[in-house]
Amino acid sequence: MRYPLFLIFLLLPTVVTPQTPTDIAPLVTVDLAEGDVIVGQPTILRVKVLVPTFLPAPPVFPSLEQENLLVRLPERASGPVSETVQGDTWSGVQRSYRLYPLQSGKIQLGQMDILVTYADPNTNAPIESSVPLPPISFDAVIPQGAQNLDPLILASDFSIEQILDGNTDIQTGGAITRKLTAEISGTTPILIPPLISENQDELLRAYPKEPRFTESEDRGVLSGQRVDEVVYLAQAGGQTQLPAVSIDWFNLTTQQVETVDIPAIDLTLAAPKAPPKDVGDFLWLGLGITLVLLMIWTGWRWVAPRLRTRREERERTYRSSAEYAFAQLRLSLKNHDLSGAYSALDLLKARTETPVDFNKLEAQLALIGATRYGSDAGRQAPHWSAAIATLDTLVRPRGANANSLPPLNP
Repeated sequence: MRYPLFLIFLLLPTVVTPQTPTDIAPLVTVDLAEGDVIVGQPTILRVKVLVPTFLPAPPVFPSLEQENLLVRLPERASGPVSETVQGDTWSGVQRSYRLYPLQSGKIQLGQMDILVTYADPNTNAPIESSVPLPPISFDAVIPQGAQNLDPLILASDFSIEQILDGNTDIQTGGAITRKLTAEISGTTPILIPPLISENQDELLRAYPKEPRFTESEDRGVLSGQRVDEVVYLAQAGGQTQLPAVSIDWFNLTTQQVETVDIPAIDLTLAAPKAPPKDVGDFLWLGLGITLVLLMIWTGWRWVAPRLRTRREERERTYRSSAEYAFAQLRLSLKNHDLSGAYSALDLLKARTETPVDFNKLEAQLALIGATRYGSDAGRQAPHWSAAIATLDTLVRPRGANANSLPPLNP
């Protein structure tokens, strides 16, 4: 009797438990290199996204950018992967990041999500899922012997070159340019401090330029330069100096603190020679002032009113033109002003003499209104850029009938 019962059991319909959303949810894992990370040096973070089917669109990975953390993507940062999950083969994408801490201490990445689009196992329809990244943190440290450095420069090589443009013997009103270029290897040039201190000398007026940074990467090793440039203008006669520059840095190769020194530059500033004055100079000066005042009075009395009237006429003509209506419509679209856009469009229609098809633009405005005020309000961004692009495809009005008005019963 035992065997017939067993056969009956085998012949019963097999009940298949459907997969729940949890069973098919994307799987996101992270892999961070173990150990502490030296400030300015890279650590590798790998983020893996796996799905039970396939990815019809690539995942949208976060940038991971945050304060005191430099993030770079290596060559071929993303690539396909596959892995066995609960006995099934899942496929996906893995992305690698190089993380460079810019200060010591605990580095914690904030809450971030990955947008994953994958195929439904039953229908192959695309499913979007926002998957949070697991917590990511590591410790950034300073090597032994470099803790007292301020500013902190940890590199395999560091040097500074100085270039002067101009003579060190300067007449008052003359100028000299000081340019310092710092080259660094083994870390980012962002960590290089300002090379030229703020000028405190009353004999010189400093005009600093914005610092320039260049960076390169070779297999994860950063290098680059910082260029500081200041133009000094002599204000008075005397003796002064462009100050010396001294920067301590830690050599990661030798594990020693080294110093880069740039000597001070002595400057001799010559006071200007005052030219002699005679009676004729004062007479010519007085005559010139009189002529200038006379020209100013004449312009104010006769020319200014006419120019003002002409300018007002041009302004009125422009405000009654199709060009003005076109500009107001584009400005309203740019400022996301739907009411102003409709008003400007009506004005443009009334002032446009040549036939123009505004149907597509009106459709764009209607879509923006539906997005803003309809039942789907807030779920998708208004199509302002599309409306601007549609407007730009229209022929910009040339000429306008200032007296033309829209019909009373359009």
